Amino acid sequence: MRVETVLAALLLAPALALAGMEEAVEAYRTEHYAEAMTQFKALSEQGEVSATYFVGFLYHHGYGVPVDYTEAIKWYGKAAAKGDFQSQYYLAKLAEEGKGMERDLVAAHAWYNIAARHAANPRDAAYAREDARKLERKMTPEQVAKAKQMAAAWKPE
Repeated sequence: MRVETVLAALLLAPALALAGMEEAVEAYRTEHYAEAMTQFKALSEQGEVSATYFVGFLYHHGYGVPVDYTEAIKWYGKAAAKGDFQSQYYLAKLAEEGKGMERDLVAAHAWYNIAARHAANPRDAAYAREDARKLERKMTPEQVAKAKQMAAAWKPE
């Protein structure tokens, strides 16, 4: 799973146009995680949403820092609020698994649906929708309805 996660993160590199982002991704790619974290945090403070996602990603997976789901949620939350698909998807995963927060299937389902709406391509949208469908097997109809209502009402900042 870790290799897939790393590859997914690296696929972002070509699309990142902001000056400094390429250097931060390269530091990450070459396993200079402390340098990558410093650069991503600085870029995040400048408003670069992808950098904000990466800070959450580093905390989530423990690259250069101890795994800290609470910090990951904080950074993913900032990027998710700006419409970042990957952050929305990981918030769903963490809510489903109860990592860094109390397990919340309604919130997880809502985030999967929000992520599906903001996916960059049909394949990623399909993955998010499939995870929502799988989660529904563990939920009551009332919980599913509430999650769908929450997702429909959600708007990016």
